[in-house]
Amino acid sequence: MRLIYLQWADATSPENIWMTEDEAKKWAKDDSYWIEQIGWLLEENKKYILIAGSKSTIKTDESILQYGHLQKIPITWIRNRKIIKL
Repeated sequence: MRLIYLQWADATSPENIWMTEDEAKKWAKDDSYWIEQIGWLLEENKKYILIAGSKSTIKTDESILQYGHLQKIPITWIRNRKIIKL
């Protein structure tokens, strides 16, 4: 299992308010939708990457590790990635 750093664009929307066209275009220029995240890489395919923010250090009775804080991110949303060496 590998630890990975991702920089990705999240879908976003403004507060529940009405805007003029000019206000909407100004709002859209904001770059605050970029996210930086580190997680355990569980799966990657052509459509998405699946990471876990945490994992158990002890196996359950069935000898299976448990994962939490799961996130499925579309591949097209990812701008940068790096494998972290422990």
